[in-house]
Amino acid sequence: MKGNANSLKLKSSAHELNKVENLVESLADKYYLNDTYFANMMVALTEAFNNALVHGNKKDPSKNITLDFSITDKEMIFEISDEGEGFDHLMFLNTRHDENMRGIELIQSVSDKVEFSDNGRCIAIHFNVASVNNQISQSRMTAFEQKTDVKLKPEDETTRN
Repeated sequence: MKGNANSLKLKSSAHELNKVENLVESLADKYYLNDTYFANMMVALTEAFNNALVHGNKKDPSKNITLDFSITDKEMIFEISDEGEGFDHLMFLNTRHDENMRGIELIQSVSDKVEFSDNGRCIAIHFNVASVNNQISQSRMTAFEQKTDVKLKPEDETTRN
């Protein structure tokens, strides 16, 4: 990873999710991220962690989940890796799924770029923090509302960072 990189090694336990949430809160405070980016990062990273826990590591307590993150002047990149068998992400993305299997689609809709590596065991989620603007915020809020039943109120321009 390029830029200022950090890493969290997490156990395969739902109790570790609070560490992911604390990381997002800390980054939002440190880098003055607006509420939309905060929410998008929280949704994407908690979903990716849960996918790694349930689908990757199969909740095996002997396995770990690694969250690496780096920050450049243009983007924040989060890589979530599990120790599972992996999966064919291209086939998965090209297959229609029921409502319970749309986590990756949700991650894609709230981030700027998603990449898979290591046979599907690693997902990299990119957020272009230098390009925060109203158009991106609005499109992400609309995408989030379509994937969930939550209706979001548009941000006031004066509250944006």
